[in-house]
Amino acid sequence: MPIKLGLRGKLLILSSLFLLLPWFAYQFVNEMERFLQAGQQQTLLGTTSGIAVALHERAALFNSEIDDNTDIENGHDLYVYNLDKPIILDGRQDDWQQIASFQNTYPTTPSLDINNPVKFEQLLGKQNGYLYAFFKVTNANPFIRSTQNQALAQGDHLTIALTSPQGELLRYIISVTGDGWFNAYRYPQHSLYVNKANREKSIQGIWKTTNDGYQIELRLPLTLLGNKLGFQLNTRSSNSSNQINQHIATSNLLDVERLGSVLVPSPAIKNILTAMSHTTSRLWVVDRFQRVIANTGDIHQANGTWPTTLSNSQSNQSESYNSLVSFIQEHLISPIYTLFLDQPYPDFIDKKNNPTRLNDALIVKALSGTPSTQWRSSADNKASILSAAQPIFVDGKVVGAVLAEETNHGLLSLRNQTLQRLFNVLFAILIIAGIVLFWFISKVVKRITALRNQSESMLDTNGRLTGHFVASSEQDEIGDLSRSMQEMVQRLAQYHHYVEQLASRLSHELRTPVAVVRSSLENLSSLTTNDKQQQKYIERSQQGIHRLHKILTNMSEASRIEQSLSDLDKQPIDLTKLVNGCIQGYQMIYPSSTLISPEASPYIQIDADPDFIVQLLDKLVHNAVEFSNSTDPIIFTLTKHQQDATLSIDNKGPLLVEGTQQDLFQSMVSIRPTAQQHDTHLGLGLYIAKMIADYHNADLKIANNSDLTGVTVTITFPII
Repeated sequence: MPIKLGLRGKLLILSSLFLLLPWFAYQFVNEMERFLQAGQQQTLLGTTSGIAVALHERAALFNSEIDDNTDIENGHDLYVYNLDKPIILDGRQDDWQQIASFQNTYPTTPSLDINNPVKFEQLLGKQNGYLYAFFKVTNANPFIRSTQNQALAQGDHLTIALTSPQGELLRYIISVTGDGWFNAYRYPQHSLYVNKANREKSIQGIWKTTNDGYQIELRLPLTLLGNKLGFQLNTRSSNSSNQINQHIATSNLLDVERLGSVLVPSPAIKNILTAMSHTTSRLWVVDRFQRVIANTGDIHQANGTWPTTLSNSQSNQSESYNSLVSFIQEHLISPIYTLFLDQPYPDFIDKKNNPTRLNDALIVKALSGTPSTQWRSSADNKASILSAAQPIFVDGKVVGAVLAEETNHGLLSLRNQTLQRLFNVLFAILIIAGIVLFWFISKVVKRITALRNQSESMLDTNGRLTGHFVASSEQDEIGDLSRSMQEMVQRLAQYHHYVEQLASRLSHELRTPVAVVRSSLENLSSLTTNDKQQQKYIERSQQGIHRLHKILTNMSEASRIEQSLSDLDKQPIDLTKLVNGCIQGYQMIYPSSTLISPEASPYIQIDADPDFIVQLLDKLVHNAVEFSNSTDPIIFTLTKHQQDATLSIDNKGPLLVEGTQQDLFQSMVSIRPTAQQHDTHLGLGLYIAKMIADYHNADLKIANNSDLTGVTVTITFPII
């Protein structure tokens, strides 16, 4: 079964094409996002270029004394971290939690002494012009020299080797006789053994014994430190030994060439990066060995956008409006957009949190002298991070690189805000346009429906015009159509009036010629009484005149009844009594037919003209008698319902041809057996009956009965 779509449904389907507008808007914003990403890359590359320009040709900021072929090794070459919180020299590790994850353990391979595996863990930090160091020593049997023993190397001790800013190798020893405060002692120049040394008051710290060894916490001024640094823990190899013969070192402390390098983040470079912190980017500066010498910024705050704020005057003027809009946006609209749009995750995990070396391919490319940018994902794939690197030159050589990083959160937030605003406007326009279009099409449908209803009400079931067509005053196509239909109805009304008056006019005009012909035939018949052949033709002519007179009489009757119905005067009558009285008269008129009255008929009162109801019954009974079998009775049934009463007349006889039931009520339509074709039948009987029934608001129907043995006529009257 095909689906029927009205104008509203078709309009709804066509209006769905407007939903392509949000899709086009989404594609447009995505395209703009790609342009903004390219712009962010160029902006970030410009940031690194500006910082690199500030660092160009400043050799003092970079360690240029280390050979380019030196292989930087973690643990051997030491890195000093920036400390954000102050360090209290108390021999405890609580202050070092900020960089606890960057500790180095020595020796790097497990100890062979399974009974007493000696090792130490080291942390290095920088704050306020001092280098701080923390050593956690694991030694089940520490050997501490006595107070009477002046030989500093006769107990567990820590050796520090470093180069001065002038490149001189300096060595210090830390040896204690018990827990507490200490100062370092400086090795005599060119001596490998310490028996008596000078105290170095600038190097100080705390020695504290623990359950599994001891902890050493110290500090020294950065003014003593050059670019080389190493530590060595000296203990005995076994409990039975009184010799300090086990040495665990970060590097070779005796050879300045083999001493490990140290990288102390440059405060000058740090100050330059801090001055650039308004970029909201995370900034790194690395040397040519990819070691971080300065960094600033937080990648979680580096979203790549400038902060925007409203002025107080703007905020005050629209405070109430903004509050309402913000409430709707936050609680109703934004949760819906959150389901479909990628949201920035501020709690993403970055694997490059605070490393000592940057091994990215981007850094390698920058150290080769080529600026570049790249996008990468965070460790948990919750954020995209943009990186841009720029080389730093001194005397035409690359001595380091600047790396700037930002997330896509700023662009993502900007894109989401743009999409939300754009979608809000589009959806508002679509809703308003949809309402206006739906209202307009509803108005059009209403006018078309009214036009259809008015056109349908103009004709009754017999195709007769029953009223006046009222045209629309609207000056549009539908108004033009209604005015055209009004003109058409007026012409049809004139034609119907002509057709309706045609029967009476023909009857009036033909009666005089028919009377003349009839009188002439009668006179002619009296003159030719002896001529049988002429008499035969005269009789045939008289039969034709008789049939023509009958036709004119029937046509006049139909016209007369139609005119009389216009002046109909209804009154309450007893339908049961009227029907029973008519049946008694029909039994005398049609003695050869059997008519059965309704049994136990109830009292039924209707509003009607009794004379016309009798004429209605006369036409129906006449038809029933003509089409019934002489041996079968004609049965009348009268039934009363709540709002109406039904009279049925059932006769046994020929069945109706399927599809001709409604045609029988038309004028000049007669469907009869071949044996009755010689009679004069204009088909006006049922036409008159239908006319009378319609004027009494009764429903007249004719159909084959249920057992297909004849025809049943039913009349339904509204009761009082």
